[in-house]
Amino acid sequence: MAYYKLITFGGLAPRISPRLLGDTLAQTATDVNLENGRLVPVKDNSTTNPSSGVSTLASTTKNAIFKYTDDPERWLQFEDDVNVVRGPVPGDTNDTIYWSGEAFPKMGRSSDVLGSAPYPSGFYRLGIPAPTAAPTVALVAPTTINATITTASGTGTITVTTASDHNAAVDDYITLAGFSATGGLTADEINGDYKIKTVPSSTTLTVATNGSGSSATTSSSVTNGASFNGPSDAELDFETSYVYTFVSAYGEEGPPSPASTVITTDDNQSVALSGLETSSAKSNTNLSKKRIYRSNTGSNTTDFQFVAEVNLNVATYTDTSNNRDLAEVIPSTFHIAPPDDDTSLYPDGPMKGLVSLPNGILAGFTGKRICFSEPFLPYAWPASNRITIEEEIVGIAVTSNGVVVGTKATPYLVTGTEPRSMAAIRIDSSEACLNKNSMVDMGDYVIYAGPDGLVAVEGTRVSVITESLITPSQWQASYYPSTIRGFLWEGRYVGFFSTGSGYGGFIFDPRLVRQGTSRSLSPAALVNLDASGEIRGGHTDPDDSQLYLIISNAIKKFQGDSSTNLTFNWKSKEFVPPAPMSMGFAKVQAESYPVRVKVYGDGSVIYNAVIATSGSAFTVTGTTPSFSSTTITEPIVRLPASVHKTFAVEVEGATVVDEICLGQSIDELKQI
Repeated sequence: MAYYKLITFGGLAPRISPRLLGDTLAQTATDVNLENGRLVPVKDNSTTNPSSGVSTLASTTKNAIFKYTDDPERWLQFEDDVNVVRGPVPGDTNDTIYWSGEAFPKMGRSSDVLGSAPYPSGFYRLGIPAPTAAPTVALVAPTTINATITTASGTGTITVTTASDHNAAVDDYITLAGFSATGGLTADEINGDYKIKTVPSSTTLTVATNGSGSSATTSSSVTNGASFNGPSDAELDFETSYVYTFVSAYGEEGPPSPASTVITTDDNQSVALSGLETSSAKSNTNLSKKRIYRSNTGSNTTDFQFVAEVNLNVATYTDTSNNRDLAEVIPSTFHIAPPDDDTSLYPDGPMKGLVSLPNGILAGFTGKRICFSEPFLPYAWPASNRITIEEEIVGIAVTSNGVVVGTKATPYLVTGTEPRSMAAIRIDSSEACLNKNSMVDMGDYVIYAGPDGLVAVEGTRVSVITESLITPSQWQASYYPSTIRGFLWEGRYVGFFSTGSGYGGFIFDPRLVRQGTSRSLSPAALVNLDASGEIRGGHTDPDDSQLYLIISNAIKKFQGDSSTNLTFNWKSKEFVPPAPMSMGFAKVQAESYPVRVKVYGDGSVIYNAVIATSGSAFTVTGTTPSFSSTTITEPIVRLPASVHKTFAVEVEGATVVDEICLGQSIDELKQI
């Protein structure tokens, strides 16, 4: 006697001959969940929260989505292959997000992206551009005011009265010119440069003199010129130059302009700046202010210190500040924007693949370069924070070990605690990444589609984790890895692909049993999905681990409909009895019916029937062999009397199946 009883059901292993499969593994397994060992139908995909008005996309050409808010639900939708991350700055109350994959990297706050549906309704360029033109600088000619010498003392002071407010201060300089001898002082003793001693009023001031005259006199009849902030002593002269920066409405400061020419001045000489750009050639920059800086050591290659902040529309500025008034050194000298759509600077195109690292760092890539932002400054991407590797980058993902870099040749691992200490390790593996969209962060490791199967990278260890299940040729022929879009769903890898004439999908469960450095896969590792249409993008919500997919022009939750089951298909291995024999009966124990059962002998269908329920009894409607409907008391069907060397059983249904048995007799089935 021979019988076969299946109470634990596993997934696919196409690599293995049907006869050599483990007892629980399958020849086919489609639209079925196997995580608990039963045959559980996959749920239908359901529309997310249709009452919120976000389930319908603006068009059927959207390829990326991002869940921005929960209450109410607000979804961002994009035409391009976009990566979105939330802002890394602690305490950000503006819900700032950043994304790449479009014409240039972008950012936005809630006030920017949620103006009106479809979202995002607005955005700004990520990073602040540098002004392209250096400021033009020139010394300001001394201001001349009509004045009279009201008191002259040959022993000490000259009092000057001006016809209007002089706006001078103690220790400023005044140049007296055109005055005749008076008050016991010669013309040469009066006319010259003086440091102001006192300022009795807005129209009077005094200077000290060492003249030899006698008593003070009043001379109201002499009206001549007085120049203020004029030249000082030559030993007080210094050389300086100027730069300026753009500042966004959010307080983000970009890199400086080219430095002006060097100009010789002193603390009492005003400098006029002109040619300050009032806009940027780059679009969507959100600029609001400019900050002006000047060098403090007479060189345009040294530190620049803050002079003033002016509105963006201000094209000129007069600097009257003293060296002692200069403030902080410019903080944004190297805070350039990430690679954008300027092809003259970035021939490989704008930065894409945006991800968020610990310590407030963002990362992306273009060509063979990996780029990092400054910590907690997502708009600042210094050139020193870039790493160039040997191969062209396909995609990046973040793990607890660092940044995994998938390339067209071999993976890399980039590690470090801050941008300038990052180092790239070339992993000794030939497993190229075929598709950016296939790369999924699984927590402490990354999975992506390689030429030989699904590749796992954990630290510097690389393995083809589907190697024991599927051959490279089967992988290429059945799963079209260059088209796979992969997603994380409840700890599993879900992939969707295009065949060119249709679509398909699969669920891969990488639950691994760790035994030192060796690993064995769960028998439920791989099942197929019968995708009826294109899956153009998706989003895994970190709050609930649910996967949302773009299907046609709608956002739908993967397996989100709790009431609608899809019809699954599961076919067992080929069982080989000790000798050719006839199997007399088959049993399918399910939670409900109908269930279709097919039995194969030597690879051909010998029985094909539907087991259903009618009241408390069962009905059987058959197609192979041809027979009319019968009524039975148990879900046990009689098989044709035919001898075979191998047997297999296949079930289809939209219900849970707990048990499948094949036996030579009914008593045998009841006993097992």
